[in-house]
Amino acid sequence: MDSNKQATQTKSELREQRLQELLNSCQEQVIQQIIGPFGLTPAMFDDKRGGNVTTQHNANQGIFAKESEEYSRVDYDYSQAKRDKMKEAVQNGTMNSQVFIDEYTGKTESTQRTTSTGKLGTNAELDHTKPVAEIHKGGGWMMDKDGRKAVASEKDNLHYTTMENNRKKSDLSAEDALSAENGYDPSVTQPIIDKANEAVEKHMPTAMERMQYHGKELAITGAKEASKNALRQALGVLLHEFVQGSFVELKQLMSHPNDQSLIERLISAFKRVAERVISKLKHALESALKGGVQGFVSNLLTFIINSVVTTSAKVVTIIRESMKGLWEALTLLVKPPKEQPYSEVCRQVTKIFAGIVTMGLGMMFEESIKGFIMSIPILTPIADVISLAVSGILTGITTALVIYGIDRFFDWLSSTGTELLQAKEAHLDELKNNFHQMANWIESQYQCSTEYRQIAAEYGMIERNLHRASEQSHQTLDSGSRMLESRAIAISNLEQEIEKHRSQQDELDRLMQAYFESKETDR
Repeated sequence: MDSNKQATQTKSELREQRLQELLNSCQEQVIQQIIGPFGLTPAMFDDKRGGNVTTQHNANQGIFAKESEEYSRVDYDYSQAKRDKMKEAVQNGTMNSQVFIDEYTGKTESTQRTTSTGKLGTNAELDHTKPVAEIHKGGGWMMDKDGRKAVASEKDNLHYTTMENNRKKSDLSAEDALSAENGYDPSVTQPIIDKANEAVEKHMPTAMERMQYHGKELAITGAKEASKNALRQALGVLLHEFVQGSFVELKQLMSHPNDQSLIERLISAFKRVAERVISKLKHALESALKGGVQGFVSNLLTFIINSVVTTSAKVVTIIRESMKGLWEALTLLVKPPKEQPYSEVCRQVTKIFAGIVTMGLGMMFEESIKGFIMSIPILTPIADVISLAVSGILTGITTALVIYGIDRFFDWLSSTGTELLQAKEAHLDELKNNFHQMANWIESQYQCSTEYRQIAAEYGMIERNLHRASEQSHQTLDSGSRMLESRAIAISNLEQEIEKHRSQQDELDRLMQAYFESKETDR
């Protein structure tokens, strides 16, 4: 019963803690949203549809990032080529003051026509078989004015036709405008189209030139985005600390009055806020470095996305603002804190992604909020400011509520209602420990086996050494036996010699004695 009471108290305390965190999170998120995506970002960035670098996909839609890339008929000046073409037509007899040959139909047409006002006008018009607008979208937007003038003056792309046919063709592609469905003979028009396409293609940027152009633009715009985002992140940290400190000091001023004058208290409060902001300078510098990398990456990511699909200006902003959250989430997943359990890492990553989604939805609904505010005449002049503030506040509160819901969900997963899950986790932990112990035991057995093999090898070596010593001992004994036998023979021979010598000595003594006895007898 005591354990149930303690568990109830723990749940109640945790609920109170989450509610307090919700209140703090509301304030924190609202400040962050107003300062960041709905404050500094609109003030510092001028996001445009399609991003900062024109992709071929966007160019095909007529969407360009720079003014110099925009289509301007003036840049495609071909007045000299026009005069040369007319001179050539007069010289080869395909045109005179009365008639000319329509190159798309092969028919002879009147050089002049009567306008609706009754005046004479030119009927023979020089047409770009591959329209200049199509050339521009296909790569002319990368060219300078000289390049555009050169491709517009390509004579194989200039052909005379009637004013009526030229107006009907307009900026339509030659394949569609000069087709059999429109009354043209493909056997006549197709060679003209093929030759025109081939001639124009010689002037268009190559794959390498396109890569160089995009690389240069990405480097320039990426550097700009990196510098602005670095500044925006650093200012965000300092402004956030300033606002937070101001709230704390304001609460202190209102809740704890004293005998000091209001001016003195305000000065002291301002000093404390300044100290708090100064203490965050290092953090601001770190945020600036990360923001620079994130700005460059978001610019590159926007370019990659726009190579496939065109993004709106708001989506470009969302991509950049999401990079900070994505960076934090990836950092947590790749290198989580050692002391933090995996469930807590999942909680934090989920909260980050939820914040990104909420922020993106808030920015998408900003235009709707702005439209509603503009419907109130008195608020129309300040609709931009109010819409940003309202969007920031609503997004901040929604983000705080979503984070609160995620915390409660993870708390529920780790509550007593999930004993089975906890038991399974404990069982898995126990299995893990058993596997570790078994692995250690196997390692010990392996080491013992290794030592046993070494001992057996040493015993084998000792046995071989003893066998060699035994063989050497036997050889030594055999040699000793042979030496003893030789010595015994030698002693026996010596004894025989001695005995023979004694016999000879005795015989000599006997002879000497006989000699002396004979001498005595002779006397």
